[in-house]
Amino acid sequence: MPLFGRNKNNDKEKDKNEPAENRDAEKQEQNAPEEPQQPEIPDGTFGHPIDVHPLISENSPAPTGEQKPSLRVPDNFDFNRYFLPERRIVLENVSYETQRPAIASGQLRLNVKDTIVAQLLGHTGVKVTYNRMLRFEPEGPFTLSVSFSVLLIFNPTTLTEVDWKTLDMAELFKRKCPGLTQAMITKTALLIAEITNANGTPILPVGPR
Repeated sequence: MPLFGRNKNNDKEKDKNEPAENRDAEKQEQNAPEEPQQPEIPDGTFGHPIDVHPLISENSPAPTGEQKPSLRVPDNFDFNRYFLPERRIVLENVSYETQRPAIASGQLRLNVKDTIVAQLLGHTGVKVTYNRMLRFEPEGPFTLSVSFSVLLIFNPTTLTEVDWKTLDMAELFKRKCPGLTQAMITKTALLIAEITNANGTPILPVGPR
C-alpha cells in the first residue's frame, strides 16, 4: 500500500456512502456563476452615486457680489391708464394689545410709525396696504396697529405694456394717488381714536409720520 498519494478506491467508496442530496448540492455550488461585485463608492456605501441638490430658501442671502436691482419710479406713470376706475378701501387688520408697564409713574412717549407696502397679485392687480403702528416708550398701556388696503385692478388692454416687477408701486401710489393715500390715513386715524377712547386712553388723530 502506498504511503503517499490519494487512494482513488477510497474516494469512490466515500462517494457511494455519501447521501445523494449532498453530492447534488456540491455540484450546484461548483457550477454556479460568480456574482458580479458592485463598485464601491468612496464614501463607504455601495451602488451608484446620487446627486444631492440642497434646498434653497427664499430668504437665503444673495450670492456675494450680486446686488438687488433698484425699482423704478417713472414720473409719467398714469394710474388711470393701467388700472380700472374701481378702487375701494377696506379694513385689512387691527391688532390691539394691552400691557402693564413696569414703570407706573413717569413720562411716556408715543411713537407713531406709518408704512405703505405694495403687493403684486399676478395678472389681477396690485394690493396697496397702509399701516399705522402706535407704541409707547418706555412700555406703555397698549400697542396698537391698524391697516387699510386698496386693490388696484389691472386694465387688461394695457397690462402687457409695463414690466410690473421693476416698478416701486408703493412709492408711485404715494406720489400719484394722493387722494386715496389721504383717505386711508383718515380712516386709520379715526379708527385708532375710537379704539383708544373705548379703552379710556383717547388718542387724537394725527397726520402721517
